[in-house]
Amino acid sequence: MTAHIFPYCPAACFKVFGEDAGSYLQGQFSNELRQPVGRVVYGLFLNGKGKVVADAQVLKLTEQAFLLTSYFSTAEVMRQRLEEFIVADDVGLEDLTPQSRGLSIWGPKSGEIFLQRFQAVPQAGQCLHRGELLIYPGRRSRDKNLEIIGPNHLIETLQEQLLKAGCVETGANQLEHLRITHGIPAIPGDIGPGDLPNEGNLDADAVSYTKGCYLGQEVMARLKNMGQVRRRLFVVQGTGTTPGTRGALFQQGKKIGEIRSGASKDDGYAAMAMLTLLNLDEAAGLSLEPDAPPTLRIQTRG
Repeated sequence: MTAHIFPYCPAACFKVFGEDAGSYLQGQFSNELRQPVGRVVYGLFLNGKGKVVADAQVLKLTEQAFLLTSYFSTAEVMRQRLEEFIVADDVGLEDLTPQSRGLSIWGPKSGEIFLQRFQAVPQAGQCLHRGELLIYPGRRSRDKNLEIIGPNHLIETLQEQLLKAGCVETGANQLEHLRITHGIPAIPGDIGPGDLPNEGNLDADAVSYTKGCYLGQEVMARLKNMGQVRRRLFVVQGTGTTPGTRGALFQQGKKIGEIRSGASKDDGYAAMAMLTLLNLDEAAGLSLEPDAPPTLRIQTRG
């Protein structure tokens, strides 16, 4: 029973500021950003068809300044999406990605170690400031996990201190396996420009149906009121070598979907798979070839 840490470079880290920053982001982001200073909100940037362009944790620094961070959505994509609809708005962008570093911490003893180091543990939706460090709940698993974002030299120093305090550094594959088995999609690897948020079970976590108008909102409203998606992201598990991304999956000889991401553990693996819901038997197995016996099973959803 311990605490794990994982140092990383955020794929994107932007400061959005200016008199119109709040109203501008509110009209672009899928979740509700009318929050008090010090809050953090997870959500998506969609296109006009409701498809997923990028995701971000949005930290409200002041009434006119926000920090956007993402594990996997790149700075290039984020910048293009943020700049695309700025017309006469008083909004500035500062790309902090090159000088930003992150540290994820999780595990049974992480709260105790964190409390000793920072004298507080952020709760859901809360961001703590500790000098130049920003601390907020992460999306590495469904269990308690925290993110720390800051300059490289401070993250390196904190990493050394946490290792001395008993934390164990974990590799990317183990963290990826944790994310997948907890059913948390990576953007855009698992859910991207060809997919709707609802297909990745993100409608509960990342979409507000009451906030009013934003890009892609009309599609989200129609899905909620009138429609159902025809396919959905599932967690699948198997033994042997992890299949390659976009590899086809079959059930009873018919193609039923594809692998989106995967990670190995011991002699098996877990993967995210996009599967059609038409004639899907969740209790039956899946195969990697049309005529092969089923070697994968769909993880029971909790």
